[in-house]
Amino acid sequence: MTDLAQSHYHLGMNYFQGKGVEKSYSEAFKWFHLAAQQRHPKALFMLGRMYEKGKGTAKNADEALRYYLEAAQLGYARAQNQVGQLYVKGGPGAAVDYDQAMSWLRKAAQQGLSDAQYHLGLLYARGKGVEKDPAEARRWWSLAAEQGDPKVQFTLGHMYLVGQEGKKNFAKARHWLRLAADQGLAAAQYHLGMMYARGTGVLQSDREARTWLQKAACQNHFDAMYALARLLTAGSEEVRDQTTAVVLLKQAATRGHERAQVLLGQHYAKGIGTAVDLQLAYHWWCEAARAGNADAQYNLGVMYLNGKGVEQDAATGKEWLTRAADLGHTRAQYCLGVMYATGKGVEQDLDEALRWKEAAEFWESI
Repeated sequence: MTDLAQSHYHLGMNYFQGKGVEKSYSEAFKWFHLAAQQRHPKALFMLGRMYEKGKGTAKNADEALRYYLEAAQLGYARAQNQVGQLYVKGGPGAAVDYDQAMSWLRKAAQQGLSDAQYHLGLLYARGKGVEKDPAEARRWWSLAAEQGDPKVQFTLGHMYLVGQEGKKNFAKARHWLRLAADQGLAAAQYHLGMMYARGTGVLQSDREARTWLQKAACQNHFDAMYALARLLTAGSEEVRDQTTAVVLLKQAATRGHERAQVLLGQHYAKGIGTAVDLQLAYHWWCEAARAGNADAQYNLGVMYLNGKGVEQDAATGKEWLTRAADLGHTRAQYCLGVMYATGKGVEQDLDEALRWKEAAEFWESI
């Protein structure tokens, strides 16, 4: 590689990033092309990237792969990683080829590139192009995580949290999740918060749970919003704040989070952190029920049976209860059993009553 090629490459990067000059992808493309003619690996990689993204030139998947491959063959780890990922994903320019993917990702991973180590670990974890091997996946992820990549730290922490082949390690889960959480990764903050909320491998602490769930919720992590709302609703006195819980539930519910919709409906139905409003309870339960949430379907069924918040309608109540019961909701199944046994809202049918009672007992047993 000549000094001239290096100069052309750096000039290209200046135009690509707008560093010291006005940003210009077309100018960047020109200078990268001059450096690439002298087989500058980083310039070749950047040309591949520009062809892939359509920056400074028209999109061309074939040309992108050609330049990536040339840089990869020169030993450039980022290009090797990119080629490997293209063969994993497939699409224009490169059909799915796990053998090729493994080969190129391994080359980049062996050079210490954390992203390649992460994706190589994924192939071992999923058994793509190689026999499934959780231990080998964990080995590559550990190498990547030790370099400080929060995405990999979270993946590794989550693997220890849920267990692979029945092997859980909560101490290691907390270690890696904490490292990723400290770097601001919302998913890690959420899972770390849930560990403290449940006392999973750590001393249970509502205060610590609130701290981490709040960090994730501030990044619009909707599961964290829901979990934090539950904590603020029913947690210890030091963290309880039911008014804020309603605010969080509204944010998640309006974005389609079903469990938040169900819980928000309960807040309105019971006046928890807000005034009682059965119409709003009905609204949010309808949203979740139409999406197939069994708890919401059960709640609507009870509303119609009792005529609270809606006009009493046993037929509609039975319809919603049946939907929930068919999904294995035991309270809905018991409720249907009682209806058929007593003939309340339906024609009395003891056989049907017994069927729903047995179904409820079956679902409770499993």
